Amino acid sequence: MNELWVQKKALPQEIADRRRGGDSRSVAKHRPNLATAHHPSFVQLYYALEARRTSSSAPMVVQFVSASAGAGVSTVASGYACVAAMGRPTPVLFVDAACRSGRQAVAASNVPPLIEAFERGVHLSEATVPARNGENLLWARLCDHPDALLELGGDRLQDLFSLLSTLHQLVVLDSASIERPEAAVLSRYCDGSLLVLEAGVTSQSQIDLACRRLKQFGGVAVGAVLNRERRSLPGKRA
Repeated sequence: MNELWVQKKALPQEIADRRRGGDSRSVAKHRPNLATAHHPSFVQLYYALEARRTSSSAPMVVQFVSASAGAGVSTVASGYACVAAMGRPTPVLFVDAACRSGRQAVAASNVPPLIEAFERGVHLSEATVPARNGENLLWARLCDHPDALLELGGDRLQDLFSLLSTLHQLVVLDSASIERPEAAVLSRYCDGSLLVLEAGVTSQSQIDLACRRLKQFGGVAVGAVLNRERRSLPGKRA
């Protein structure tokens, strides 16, 4: 199982200015269930992010993005989303934001991408389906090609995410590597971006470049997850 490490950083100032507080009643109520129903690494990640929220009722859009390709973003993002979905009054929305066809997590050939539904004036619920791997969790894909995102324009993209935030308390974006322009663009419209690093593969220079790229596009890195860490067994030498 993947080992996760969360770098403790504060959320952006505009979010930090909202009401500060500890665990919400919902989080506290479901704490024992979270620990038994999900892998401890994902539970730890969930609480690490919740501790940085300043209001349990305010909507939040979180982007999971890698500093280098192949770091396992989807595994980390979906694990976090499944934990976060427990006990919430409204379903968590998990968005495949890699902007590539063929990455559909469910058989949803008749379900339009979010951007297409938004452009056609269709209610965004028509672009979502229940996720297969979690309760109280919905799945959608943002678009099937990066051009659709880039052609939408900044104002319209902001309107789309504002609308999603009115429908869902938590939106989780499973993005491509930050090296791709669509992933960098999306960071601007999120409350924070979490960098997924592959243990022993992602270099410090890639991490630094990813942080600079996020800042360049108006995003903010709120933490990092060390994925695929391999630890030697007790009594064994590495």
